[in-house]
Order: sequence, then C-alpha cells, then structure tokens
Amino acid sequence: MKKLLTTLLLFLFGTVISVHAQNSMATYAGGSGSEIFNDVVQLSNGHIYIIGAADDLNWIAASTPRTVLSHPGIANNQGSGKFAFVLEFDSLLQQILHCYHLPAGAAEDFRFIKTSNLPGNPTEDIFLSGNTRDSNDGGYFIGKLNNNFVDGAPTGFSWIHNVYAVEGAYPKIYQPWDVGGDGRVVFATGDSHDYNWSAIYRLNPSGQREPVPNWRIHWKAGGGEFYGSAFDFPGGLTGILYSGIVFKRDANRCDLRSTDASDYNLWQSDGNGGMKKGKWPLDVLFNGPCNPGQPGNSGAGPGYTGYSPSGTFTYGPSSIVIDRRNGDMYIGFNFKSVLPDGNPDFEPAVLRMNSNGDLLWWSRLYHEVQPGGSITNSSPDQYVDALAIDYSSEMLVVQARCHGNNVENLWEGDQIAANPGASGFQNNFTGSSGNIHISWLGKLLLTNGTLMHSTYVAEYAEGTGGLGAAHPDPNLDGWPNPNAGWPNVNTTRLGVNMLKSTADGSVIVLGKGRRTITTANAFQKMVKPGNGGLSCWNDFVRQYNSSLSKPLYSSLVVGAWDTLTQQGGDNVRLRGMFKTAQGIIVVGQHTGTGHEMPVASVPAWGNTSYSGESAVAVYHRAANIVNPADSPTTISSSLADNSLKNTVLLYPNPTDGLLHVHIQTMSATTPFEAFNSMGQRVLRGILTLPNGHIDLRTLPRGTYWLRLDVDGGKVFPILKQ
Repeated sequence: MKKLLTTLLLFLFGTVISVHAQNSMATYAGGSGSEIFNDVVQLSNGHIYIIGAADDLNWIAASTPRTVLSHPGIANNQGSGKFAFVLEFDSLLQQILHCYHLPAGAAEDFRFIKTSNLPGNPTEDIFLSGNTRDSNDGGYFIGKLNNNFVDGAPTGFSWIHNVYAVEGAYPKIYQPWDVGGDGRVVFATGDSHDYNWSAIYRLNPSGQREPVPNWRIHWKAGGGEFYGSAFDFPGGLTGILYSGIVFKRDANRCDLRSTDASDYNLWQSDGNGGMKKGKWPLDVLFNGPCNPGQPGNSGAGPGYTGYSPSGTFTYGPSSIVIDRRNGDMYIGFNFKSVLPDGNPDFEPAVLRMNSNGDLLWWSRLYHEVQPGGSITNSSPDQYVDALAIDYSSEMLVVQARCHGNNVENLWEGDQIAANPGASGFQNNFTGSSGNIHISWLGKLLLTNGTLMHSTYVAEYAEGTGGLGAAHPDPNLDGWPNPNAGWPNVNTTRLGVNMLKSTADGSVIVLGKGRRTITTANAFQKMVKPGNGGLSCWNDFVRQYNSSLSKPLYSSLVVGAWDTLTQQGGDNVRLRGMFKTAQGIIVVGQHTGTGHEMPVASVPAWGNTSYSGESAVAVYHRAANIVNPADSPTTISSSLADNSLKNTVLLYPNPTDGLLHVHIQTMSATTPFEAFNSMGQRVLRGILTLPNGHIDLRTLPRGTYWLRLDVDGGKVFPILKQ
C-alpha cells in the first residue's frame, strides 16, 4: 500500500522532495555576481571560514567589516576581475562577522584553505591557494597569511608562490599541495600526460624552494643540475638551490625508477598478500634499471608484467598530504602505460617519503603478482584522486578511481590479507557496465603500506535489476545491500583532493552519482528503486565509519528534480567540506539552472532561492555523527562550559525547537530544568545520556537557561528561534 501511494504521488505530482531537516541548515548566498564557495574550515576560535570567489561583493551587507588583503606578487595578468574572498562566520553560521578579500582581479579565486596544525589542535599558520591566469606563471598560487584569525586578524600574505600549471592538466585541476607542521609546503607543478614539464618541489617556511637532500634531482647555485643525494654534492648543501621530483620520463634523470640492478630486481610485498618487483613504482615499465650516467643504456619496455612506457613523457601527480608530526610526504599519481597488446592504459601509485626525501614504501593498489603467484595486468585505467591521514589509527586514506572493470582491479573490500574478516560497504564492482568511472577508498598502514580496509564507491545505475535484499542496518533506510545481488552500477566520481578523516577515523567524501544511496538521517534523500520514480545526476556528501563498512551519513545536495522526466536536477556542484563536532558543513555552487534545492533554517545572510550562479552552504546534522573530538576548539558557542569535567555539547544553539545534548563521558539518566528570562521554570524532564534531546518547540522565542545535573549542577544559555 505504501509503495502504491508513493507511485500515485509520483504520477500525480512528478517532482518529489524528500527532506529530513534534523535541524540542518541549507541556504543560497549571493545571487548578484556568480558567487561560489570553494572550501570551509573551523578554527580554534570556534569561528567558521568559507573561501571562494564572486564577480562583486555587493551581496554582503554593507555593515560587514571588510579587509583588503595585501598580495605580494600573485601572477594573474589575464584574470577576469573576480574577487577572491574569505568570509568569517560565527560558530553556527548565523552571521558573517568579517569579509577578507583580494582586490578585484588579483586572483581568480581562493580554492583550498589549510592549516599547519594537527587536526583538533589549536590553529597555527594558515595557507591558501587559488587559481590564476597569467601569460608567464599562470596556474595557481600558494600563500601564507600573515596572521591566523585566532591570534589576530590577517592583513595580507607573508609570502606568495606562483605555481606554473597547464590548463587542463593535473597540477591545475587538482592543485596538489599540502603543508607540514613546520610550515614547509610540498606542491606539484607543470603538465600531465604530455611532452612538457612536471615536477614536485618543496618550499621552506619563508616560501622559497629549498633542497630536499635525498630527492634525486638538485639545481645548483652556479647553474645546471646534480643527480643523486645532495649530501654527495661536492659543494655541500649550501651549493644546492633547490631539489625536485621530476615526473617525466627522462633517461638523464631516472626519477621514480631504480638506478641499479639490485633495486630493480627487488621483490617485495604488495601490501595485500601478493608481490611486486622493483624498489620504485616506475620499474614496472622497463626491462632494466635506469643509469643517469649512460642515457642510451637506461632500459626500455616491456617490464616484467608486459607493460611498456607510453609515447608521452610526463606523468600525472595528483595528490599530496604531509604528516603534521614529522614531515613525512605521501604522494599520489598515475602514469600512462601500454599493454602487451598495444592498447593504452593508466597505472596508479602511492608513495611515502620521509622529510629528507628517502623512499619508505610505495603501493600500486592492485595485484601485479597474485597471492597464488600469477602475473597479471590491470587493464582498467586507474587514478589517485585524493589522500588523507587517519591519525587515530595511523593509516593513509587513499581515494582512487578506475575506468572500467576487469579481472584485476583496485583491491576488493573482503579480500584483505592482513584483515581477513574485513568487509567494505561495497566490496567490488558489480554488473556489466564496463565503460564507466567508479571510485574506491582504501586505508593503508602508514608504516609499510599494508592494506587494512577498502570499499568501492559506485552508485546504482538507473533501472538496474539484480538488486539484493535490503541492507540490515536501519540507517540504510531499506536500500538494497551493495554486497548482495549483481546490480549494474553507474559512473561515480568523488571530489578531487577533498577527502577528510575525522577524529575517530571516519572518512568523509564529496561525490557525484546517479541513483545515490542515502541514509535514513539524510537531509535530502534519493527515491529508492522499489518506490517508483527516476533518479537524476546529483552531488552528495557521505561519511563512512572507520572500517569503510557502512555509511553513517549520506545525503544529496541537488535541485528537486522531476522523478518522471529526470529534469531539473544535476545543478549543484559541491566543492568543499569540514567535519565539526556537530555535523558536516558542505559548500559549493548552484549552476543557476533547473530546480531549486531544498533550503532550511536560512540565516539572515542567506537566500531561499538562487539567482543565476549562486553559492551554496549546507550544515548537515545528525545524532550519529556528533563527535566533540572533531571540534578544533572548546570555545565554540555550541560548547557551554570548558571548565566542566564532563564536556557538554549542546546543539544547535540557537535552535528552532529540538536541542541535542551530548556528554560523551556519561552513560546514565540525569534531570534537567529550563527557566525563562524571568527565572520561571518552564520545562523539566529526564535526559538519557550520552545522547539525549530536549524538545523546546512548545516554548516561545527567546533566551532560556538550561540547568543540567552535571558536575554538581551547571547552567547554560539557550536561544530559541
């Protein structure tokens, strides 16, 4: 009967919005100048900072304080006149407290914002990158702000470094860079899969390229290059200007290849029960080591699995993450190859280097030699799209992608040698649709690259059969279990270099799919296959648990499409996200076409409708993703009293009715009382902890005082909207 009713509603009305508000906030911003929000972060003053760009800033209230940031040398002489901005919000995104921006045309945008501190620790230095268009140094820039908002307001950048990056190439699209705890920045530059130049360099804390002793290639103070360890340079380190990793097939440099027979012939574990040959990840393409002293004798293909190098020279560096504790560098990339039958292919690799540039390990993310001993090719193209560090379990989180499917592909979630009982939410590719891109997540031990967890991320194809039984987790809302049946899946791409690991090891991604699985606690749900109605292309946010075995939260952010015609959707582009103690903030842009996305609790600075290309911000809240350890601060207005032995988290505050109370260190019942501004008790009851809630919907708007029987009794201010 329920299914029949749903089908009837679809027939009668077409467009269906399935929204579960849960005190979430969803809003548009701007509308006068092609606004876009690109990234978001919360700092240890509790405030939230969103970066982006707009044609003008007229949509920001004139009363909002503004600071024009100094910008020493950003190269953007072919720019479009946009304003790159940083908006400072209060801890609940209710007010814009300050607007920091570059002059019009100084840069095309601010794209990524990063801090040098460990996650959850007090904010240290702040770094921004942004796109540029310039006749000489066009690509992107990286800069360090001259203050961090917490200790003081920035007035500009301490330094700027312009990065050459070819339009359409990985360094331009992905902006691969990260900053360590010592303020050193590692970044990629140049081209990819072409004939130009591609390399990775490191900047010192003053923003200048510096030597990395055990990288292979060094540029000398007197001109020219030196190959080998910088410690062996006759003039010593003082004679080296800077070093690099050259992502280019070049017999004179031999980067990412073994340079002697013992390293080339080294057999080692592949991290998942199989073996691989070669100390370096590019050895697989060649029939011998590379000798930089004899360029004509540096080997050719094929390598031991039958792969040969492609005709293009440069590789594709795509992601960089630095361990804030020790400066270790994790680099993800891919390179073109040629299969034994002559067809083209792409192979991925992830490597770890210490701060001196020594290679510690690398991973291919699939078997070159099966556990049983057979040599295989993995003919689907594979790419590394993002990296993150899970500090809670000392693992590297890898986000990869494959084009198509074959016998050997990115590792399955239930065939993990070091973790036999593991099972990912989606263990493997299913169905028969081969010419698609699907994504993958894996966790590798930081120490040696051993695989511990993995899952595919491939949403259902429209109209697929072969669906299995419903997933047993109630939060999966009756969706078919991806590990049952054999359904066709559809192209699913996760956002490049937008991968986050939380305090408890959960993993958060942004993605684009079709019949996207959403959870029962989602803000915006997808209509399930069994309920009738068509899906549409959509952007979504998802938080997996630490073992990647199930989503804790998965929600669409898209225009409310017509479920009969599929029209009106595919019009929100999610660009950035941040996990707070209370939930997940996602930001992006509505394309200015199609239907409205659902909005909720729109703040005074926001809009209920789009007007042309408009910025988008959504604050997703759900009880099962609350974690006070995800907050970088104990000062946020959502945290009532830092002096408490038992930290109390109240959210949302202000609230429109339902107030959540989280006390992680308590598992019991406790009484509460609420008083109005006249001191009259207006509510009383019992809370069940650690997660409880208080219903204030019957109370009029205003300020109330909540008394909790915690640590001898504490009182907290609450604003009812």
